[in-house]
Amino acid sequence: MVEILPPFRPPNDVEIKFETYRFYLESFCRQIEIEYPSWENFCEKALRQTQRLQGFIGFDESWIRRWMKIAWNTEYLMEEMTEDFELIRFNNQWKSIQSYYSVYAACEAITYVLDGSYSGGHKKSIKKITEYLVRKSLCPWDKAYSGARGRSGKDHSPVNFPGDIKLPHNLQRANVEPIEMIAKCLKVEHQHRIDELFEKEKGKYKYNFNPGLTGIIHFLYRLRVKSNYEEVEIFVSEAPEENIKGFSKSLERIVMFTLILLEIILIRKCKKRFVLGLVEEYLNINAKALELKKRKSFYKNNI
Repeated sequence: MVEILPPFRPPNDVEIKFETYRFYLESFCRQIEIEYPSWENFCEKALRQTQRLQGFIGFDESWIRRWMKIAWNTEYLMEEMTEDFELIRFNNQWKSIQSYYSVYAACEAITYVLDGSYSGGHKKSIKKITEYLVRKSLCPWDKAYSGARGRSGKDHSPVNFPGDIKLPHNLQRANVEPIEMIAKCLKVEHQHRIDELFEKEKGKYKYNFNPGLTGIIHFLYRLRVKSNYEEVEIFVSEAPEENIKGFSKSLERIVMFTLILLEIILIRKCKKRFVLGLVEEYLNINAKALELKKRKSFYKNNI
């Protein structure tokens, strides 16, 4: 395969990393747009996808209330954004953290209602929700990478991708489909997880180590770690204004659609009346959460 690089090639490693992450996020958003003409259409498909979920009787209301209010409030804080380019640039560092925590908080609630057991931690919660979404969810949340690296370094494989999926260069921009760049993103993330999670023990070899399924939430976790601890400079990069604003908007959209999916699972498990009651409780505190308000109206009128 011939690598086709973009007209704009970032001048240094920091900007290359920012551009790589930006386009991974954009590819997730573009695939969502391809699959679903509108967020309402996405809701309808998620409702059909989850219609066989059995309700959960006797659930811990306080646990769900705590985590969902954190998820919604963090989403709201992400939405509170100026149009000033420089402020958006500096806020991308914090927004990367917010996006992960909004999704993670909802995952704590949803992984609990799936089987009644508390995750209570990042790794267990992400593992559990990823395994569920890959089995029973919508594109692109059903996409993943899995398996060990193998002696050849190529044994780990795509899950729920087309059989003939091609992996582009991370900076390829021409002749690349969103689903291909999503596969590239998750493959790279899976390789990172093998490197980071493997602990050498007697009789065990790295090429045999399988960290489990790697999905979109693992990538959001990667952004959170890098922006919070390791490489803050990536997220305040001196990139073109359009790309900096696009990075911010992509995070917002991925969080919104992920929360919709998780909220609908919660409604199926805990019933509409309870979940809408939680939403109303939060909106009574914060009436400015406009995205949540729109979703509440849809759920009320269509479920």
